[in-house]
Amino acid sequence: MRERVRQGNQLAGLCRRHGVFVRAIDLLEDAVWQRSLASLPADAQLRCGWEFVRETYELLLRREDQMRASLVGIARNIAEVRRFAALPGISWIRAVTFYALIDTPHRFPSKAALWRYCGIGLERRHSGNGPMRTRLSRQGHRRLKDVLLGAAKSAIAQAENPFADKYHAWREEGMHPANAKRNVARALAATLWSLWKNNQEYDPARVVRGTRSDDEET
Repeated sequence: MRERVRQGNQLAGLCRRHGVFVRAIDLLEDAVWQRSLASLPADAQLRCGWEFVRETYELLLRREDQMRASLVGIARNIAEVRRFAALPGISWIRAVTFYALIDTPHRFPSKAALWRYCGIGLERRHSGNGPMRTRLSRQGHRRLKDVLLGAAKSAIAQAENPFADKYHAWREEGMHPANAKRNVARALAATLWSLWKNNQEYDPARVVRGTRSDDEET
C-alpha cells in the first residue's frame, strides 16, 4: 500500500508540475487521462515516462487488491480473528494484524502492559520529591497504535455500539476528543485481549458503558 501511495503521489506530482491538478486514481480513467495528456507538453519522451508511471501505479493497485483479498481469506480461517472481527471498528485486516503482531495474549500480565506495548498506554513519572505526572507513553508498536486508533475512529463513527457510547459519555464529562478516542482504543484493545485470553465470543453487553478505569486519561 505504501508503494502504491508513493507511486500515485509521483504520478499526480508529474501532472502538477505542468499545471494539471488531478488525483492519481482519476488518471486511471481513460477519458481523464486523455484530457490530462492534452494539457501536458507534447514531448514523446516525457509522455512515455508518464505512461510508465501510470502503468506501474495501476499494477500496484491491482496487486494491493489481490493481496488484500488473499489476506482476508486467511483471516477468515483463524478462529481468534473471526471473534476479533465481530467488534465494532475491527475489520478483517485490523483483526489479523492484531493477531499476528501480538502473537499470544499471555505475553502481557495486565491490560495496562498491553496498552503500553501498543503505544496507547500511560506512564507515570516524577522527579525527586516532585508531583507525580502522567503522560502518554512515547514508546510502543507504531503499527498496533495505528490499528487501534483507526478502529476506535471507525467504532465511534458507526455509533449504536458500546464503544461509541463510552466515547460520547466521556465527551459529555468534558474530556478532550483525542483523549476520549484514545480511551476507546484502550477499551477495544482490552476487549480483544480478553476474548483471546479467555477463548470467548464478543458480547456487547459485557462492555461497561461510560465508565473510566484508573489507567485512562482524565
